[in-house]
Amino acid sequence: MNQNQLKQLPPHYQPMLKESINRFLTEYRKGATNFTDFTSIFSRTLHTTPNPPIPLVWFYTALEFHAYRLGVGKECSRTSIASVDAVKDLFQLLVSCSDGCVSMKRIGVLAPLVFELWRLGVYEKEVKSEIEVLVEGVVSYCSIYCLKSEVEVRGGDGVVVLEEGFVDLIPVWMIGCDGEFGVGGGLKEFFPFVSDQIRKGIEMGCEVGYLAGVVMFEALLLKMCLIFDAGITRGEKEKKLQASAAQIMTGFRNFYFLDTLFRMMLEPVLPVISLLGSENEVLLKEVLYNSVVMMDYSFINRQPGVSLYANGLKDFAINWLFVAELAIQSARENGDHGKTTSYILAFCRSCIPIQLINWVISQSGIDRKIGRPSVSTPIDLIKWLLVVEEQGSAIFGCGIAKHRAKAFLFTSRAERIHPVVKHPFLNLIHGGSVIDRVGGGDVEMHDTVDAMSLSGDDKMNTTTIDGTRKRKEGIEDDTKAQLKYMRCQFHENSGKENSFIFRQQ
Repeated sequence: MNQNQLKQLPPHYQPMLKESINRFLTEYRKGATNFTDFTSIFSRTLHTTPNPPIPLVWFYTALEFHAYRLGVGKECSRTSIASVDAVKDLFQLLVSCSDGCVSMKRIGVLAPLVFELWRLGVYEKEVKSEIEVLVEGVVSYCSIYCLKSEVEVRGGDGVVVLEEGFVDLIPVWMIGCDGEFGVGGGLKEFFPFVSDQIRKGIEMGCEVGYLAGVVMFEALLLKMCLIFDAGITRGEKEKKLQASAAQIMTGFRNFYFLDTLFRMMLEPVLPVISLLGSENEVLLKEVLYNSVVMMDYSFINRQPGVSLYANGLKDFAINWLFVAELAIQSARENGDHGKTTSYILAFCRSCIPIQLINWVISQSGIDRKIGRPSVSTPIDLIKWLLVVEEQGSAIFGCGIAKHRAKAFLFTSRAERIHPVVKHPFLNLIHGGSVIDRVGGGDVEMHDTVDAMSLSGDDKMNTTTIDGTRKRKEGIEDDTKAQLKYMRCQFHENSGKENSFIFRQQ
């Protein structure tokens, strides 16, 4: 490959870049440490390419990063000071190489930096204070460009798709790690803080916003994990975690970040359990539940590209609904009645349930007898969505989501009583009746859902006692103290000022 060929890389750079990657890996395995020729060629290519593709940026910065590490000798390359200095230089290099790119691309390009910070956190604990400074720098940088992304949308910038073949760059970053990673390998190690499902979305090709969301989520977890090493009491730790989560999520007011966060909160455990242990992982998840449920989401409709994809926004709302239900379940299991009530109040105040209901009602083919529901908890809305789904409308979009919705329904306490909620958005039904009458038709929510036909193993195991349907298992002791609950109704026009909009394509 000669310099003239490489100068012509964009926009048809992929074959030559792939050849360069293979040559680099081959020469490295043979013991080569000097890659000056590669570096000089790609440096000139980047400087003559406006808005350079992420694969070009990653290959060039990887060459520079490894040149620094390999240049000080193999024995010294993993010393703490050398590692920190190399990562600092990498941060500056990635920022400068993506100067002029759209905000989500500038954030997404930091993926190798977050990976290297994770490696530092695992292997170089003696430089914890330096790592904290770098992680804080990443968080601040992402917050700045999350804010700027709103300006870009108003300016008419389009959605940027990640260039083909960028995953092939990952093995270049993985050299020096244990194990051998061929081209396209090492994805799990490169993105250690997300699930296989999210990694698959990256591997199959995605928008740069999707990658940026992953980067921001991993930065959040890195920041939170560092707090656990502070040597403070559990109470102090929880307060510090809560404050840090609230600050970061306020800065990361971004659809792609929240979409990744919600999906990760639906995983059985967070991937940091191997670093923190089960007890600390539970505490971290409780903190994130609180942040997710209590957050104001009125900014979503200003996000880049979001209003263009009704299904994506609908799935986002449903995942939030699932996380809210998990948070309430968790608070109940912990016996925290105050937190349970505050979560229910936050659910009722949120714009998300209102807009999700509006979206469902607006879809063609919805049976007119299915009116606007009266709901006061996430499980109420999940029940109603399952009723609509049974009428033939594709609400949940995939088998996993529908299965999860049914699982929530089966594990919920059928006779659970809901606390009185007073809010301008809601209309309390007289007498705390458990029958919800809505809109143009009457829907008896709990009776309809309990009696609806569910196929196969998903059928509910119920029995009739004094005319009321109850589960054979999990019925609460009647002697336990219970709060008096009342149903609430979301009105069609409620929350318009702070609501985000689902738009059909």
